[in-house]
Amino acid sequence: MCSVDLQQRPIIPFGGAAPVVKCIESKFNHKAKYNRGRRPQRDVWVFGVIMTEYSPARGYFTIVDRRDAASLCPIIEQCLLPGSEVHTDDWGAYRNLAHLPNVRRHKVVVHACHFVDPRTGVHTQEVESCWSRLKFGLKRKKGIRREDLQAYLDEVMWRQWRGGDHTQIMINFICVFPQHFNVNTPAL
Repeated sequence: MCSVDLQQRPIIPFGGAAPVVKCIESKFNHKAKYNRGRRPQRDVWVFGVIMTEYSPARGYFTIVDRRDAASLCPIIEQCLLPGSEVHTDDWGAYRNLAHLPNVRRHKVVVHACHFVDPRTGVHTQEVESCWSRLKFGLKRKKGIRREDLQAYLDEVMWRQWRGGDHTQIMINFICVFPQHFNVNTPAL
């Protein structure tokens, strides 16, 4: 239901002149403990574009097969409004973000040196906090199949952007999308 709602009423683009947008990728694999258990067949990477205007930060998350500029830059262009300031780490795929049409300014933090750039104050801590919350939800579920990961990310995005009283949200969702349910739409 959350994926359908996000397709019908998208949360992107966001950003613009005032707030800062932070982009980073993270690996979402099962970690074997004490080198025992099954290993993932291939790495699962999730790319996130985070809006820092809100606390906790809200974002757009999607699974990516590759972490190169050809894969990440189109997602960033799709997510951002013109005039956005973007903060990233020093991953090579982000080197030419300043050339994207929607990016006004691109600032970088080099994590090998420090977590917060002492000259500019640039950091990616909100993104790391988002990853922590996303991965904690997966730990509570004791993992999730790769095929279901994007649906889980869609649910998280939906709750971040459309949050509130979940009972009322579900009632509104049924009223807006009655074709997905076998119910008659009540008069509002």
